[in-house]
Amino acid sequence: MFLGMVAGLRVGHRELAASATTLSSIAGLRGTILESVENSISLICNRQYSSRGPAYPAGQPIHATHPELIAPHELTPGIPASEYRARRQRLAALLPPGGAAILPAAATAYMSGVIPWPYRQDPDFFYLTGVMQHGLALITAPKQGSSSQEATYTLFIDPPSPSQAKWDGAGLSREVALEVFGADEVLYMHQMPRRLHDLASSLAAASASSPAVYAPILYDTDRTNAHHATAIAAALKPALSKPGAIQPLRPLMHSLRLIKSQAEAALMRTSAAVASAAVRQCMAVSAPGVTEYGLGATFEFCVKAAGAQRLAYPSVVAGGSDACTIHYLRADKSLPSGSDLLLMDAGAEYWGYVSDVSRTWPVGGRFSGPQRDVYAVVLEAHQRCLAACRPGSSIRLLHQLAVEVLSEGLYELRVLPGASRGEIQRNLYREFFWHSLGHYLGCDTHDTALIGHDRQLQQGAVITVEPGLYIPDHPRFGAFRGIGVRIEDDVLVTASGCRVLSDQAPVTIPEVEELVGSAREAAAGAAAAGGGDGWRLPLPPRFATPPHRALEEGRGSPVTWG
Repeated sequence: MFLGMVAGLRVGHRELAASATTLSSIAGLRGTILESVENSISLICNRQYSSRGPAYPAGQPIHATHPELIAPHELTPGIPASEYRARRQRLAALLPPGGAAILPAAATAYMSGVIPWPYRQDPDFFYLTGVMQHGLALITAPKQGSSSQEATYTLFIDPPSPSQAKWDGAGLSREVALEVFGADEVLYMHQMPRRLHDLASSLAAASASSPAVYAPILYDTDRTNAHHATAIAAALKPALSKPGAIQPLRPLMHSLRLIKSQAEAALMRTSAAVASAAVRQCMAVSAPGVTEYGLGATFEFCVKAAGAQRLAYPSVVAGGSDACTIHYLRADKSLPSGSDLLLMDAGAEYWGYVSDVSRTWPVGGRFSGPQRDVYAVVLEAHQRCLAACRPGSSIRLLHQLAVEVLSEGLYELRVLPGASRGEIQRNLYREFFWHSLGHYLGCDTHDTALIGHDRQLQQGAVITVEPGLYIPDHPRFGAFRGIGVRIEDDVLVTASGCRVLSDQAPVTIPEVEELVGSAREAAAGAAAAGGGDGWRLPLPPRFATPPHRALEEGRGSPVTWG
């Protein structure tokens, strides 16, 4: 049972994002619960598809094949083709007249031999094109004195291959690339070397005749894992031989991706809601004897059943003193003792946008005295940083605030007897808190990494707020030894403050203790009363109305900016 978390559960991927009404009240809703995993999965697997099909293959969901998911004007759920076009125009405006930006898709990564990992697109390429397949985008800015104000978008795609389609399915066709994805020109990848070589040669010639000419090609030469990376490097050789002739593109892309549109923020809200609801479920099914790998599987099942394409990153499910290891990935032990703390750090990727949520809870449902004390310090840092998160602040300033609160807590708890407040805050805290208070979030977990933490936060930015304390498992720390606590939320910066997107999982001590183990207790009670057949793993919540449908229906944006 899902404990009545969400009312009006629906099936179908268009139902996965939350409306404004749902988002404001979702934590307190009670409603219909799907009775069993079997019935729930059956409903999902029997999704109704349109009888209409595209005249040409698309290689990914589009309106013609997935009308229940994507509206006629959209490329991905909630994001219209016009927004992708506007992104390309904003990039072109940053280029020199006649300049070009070259952005390849990600290459396929292989697990073993010819067995590929599920494909994940390069986030910069996805941000500009909406294409989730192999390709290369060439964005050319208007030339000086040109009457056109529009950038030219050339998309190179793999040619159709009947033999390859038998293995991987048909890919994006020229017709769909032109008509649906808005490319001005579509060429096949075997035509790419000549086009890029000509572009690079013209640059080299211009540079030779006028050394002061500004480099018109922006391309990240370190994209060695790009689709056809070797061929791209060979084609650009005439320009690469001129120092400074090719400039990096990534800094411009990160500056463009930093501030989220309302459509992006709505997708991030859905991603965060799905992930935090799955963490909530993991808390509810915890009990002595639970396994780390079992909880990891529960989280992954929940977010994927809710429509997420993949995990945002390998989940951290760390019991006992392993919670003090930030990237603990083994998840190989059971937790037989109810006195163990468990730290989960997990996230989902929902249509290109990721979430990143951490919670810490006692497996047995009750914090011990020392655990409660450490948790209370981290919670105070978490709450005070949320209160201080607003435009004009910065991740650096929030980090400094967290250090102050955590250092004061370490002093009050006498974790370091004999050390003064000042000594702890100046340096000694680093033994217990050595990561940043947060990072930017978006198409990547550590998004827009080239944007510094001193940059003032602006409305529309999304960051994580994740203070923690990790007491080493050493006798000198007495009753606090081996206690690791982290509380992390995804936060949208608004005009007047911030909005927590990942608010499905509780953080206060009474709420956490009330939730932990409650699903198993409820199932056991129902079974004893003859009203059920014992505990089963339920599906996570389904949301009533997708964000873009709420906009179309005139009910306003599901994400408020005030």
